[in-house]
Amino acid sequence: MKKIDMHEWNKQKAEELFSLSHQLLDTAKQLGEYHAEELRIHVTHAMDLAKSAAQNDLKQLDELQKSAAVEARKRMVVYHKKAKTLLNNLSNDVADKAEKHLDKARDSLSDWLDDAEQKMPIGGDKLAKVVRDISDAGTKAFKEGRKLVNNAIDNADQAIHQIAGTDVAVEKPATKRVAAKK
Repeated sequence: MKKIDMHEWNKQKAEELFSLSHQLLDTAKQLGEYHAEELRIHVTHAMDLAKSAAQNDLKQLDELQKSAAVEARKRMVVYHKKAKTLLNNLSNDVADKAEKHLDKARDSLSDWLDDAEQKMPIGGDKLAKVVRDISDAGTKAFKEGRKLVNNAIDNADQAIHQIAGTDVAVEKPATKRVAAKK
């Protein structure tokens, strides 16, 4: 890469990191607002429980606890969906930007190898091929790792819904099945 290109790329990276930090702050703010709302609900519930306990109305106390448990379960499912959406969006943005920078670095390495091939003695082209193959393998590993992380998130999501007792259809991308070796 030329120094001018490198300067522009560094400037672009800095702007993207600044943008990413703002996305992180916005996500944290939204999650904080969800938590604050949940705390307000719990305070109201605690006050109702205290009033019922003060009046020695055990039947109303039992009904309040049951209704609060049902409402909390519903809110948990909604919160989980909102949080998952926020974090998925953030994760996808980060992964896309990282992949773009990996591609840029790979292109830079490829340009360097093209220049170096002309200057290297015999065998330089083979070394360049090895480096390109390693670079390609790294790109493939990054993409596969991203798929594995998304699958792990989906599996954890299913486990949470099973524990919570809710039925949710999780969208899974079609995966290629590798035939088992005999």
